[in-house]
Amino acid sequence: TAEELSADFNALEKYKGISDTIIYNPAKFKPIFGAKADTKLQAIFKVVKNPNVVVSDNDIKTRVVAAITNYFDIANWDFGETFYFSELSAYLHNTLVPDIASITIVPASATETFGSLLQINAEYNEIITSAATVDNVQIISAITAAQLNQVVTA
Repeated sequence: TAEELSADFNALEKYKGISDTIIYNPAKFKPIFGAKADTKLQAIFKVVKNPNVVVSDNDIKTRVVAAITNYFDIANWDFGETFYFSELSAYLHNTLVPDIASITIVPASATETFGSLLQINAEYNEIITSAATVDNVQIISAITAAQLNQVVTA
């Protein structure tokens, strides 16, 4: 709480100027993708492997999660910063070249629609972090409407 922060960092008061005010705001982490995330923010990364490269599914899954974890390093994010999947996708493609051909993100919840996780906003006191695990990565042969949880109507 703000009171706990004020008590813990009370020594800072002697370093501020007379006209300065120190405001203590508690910070929150906003986990996304994995089981620790809110249900609406849980996701499956669907990866199409490059057919011209011999690499195991488990290796791809492990490397995808490691790259996502690197991307969400606390040093790369500020409070209130918005997550855009297009930026993560570009990073993953650059990091995992030539092993993956394509990657997309699909909500894990059946009640959410494709596209709902392409942009995730954080509050002013939140920092977005990844809770993704290898269980959130699925290797597929191609990106189709069925893979994106889209209903195909005739």
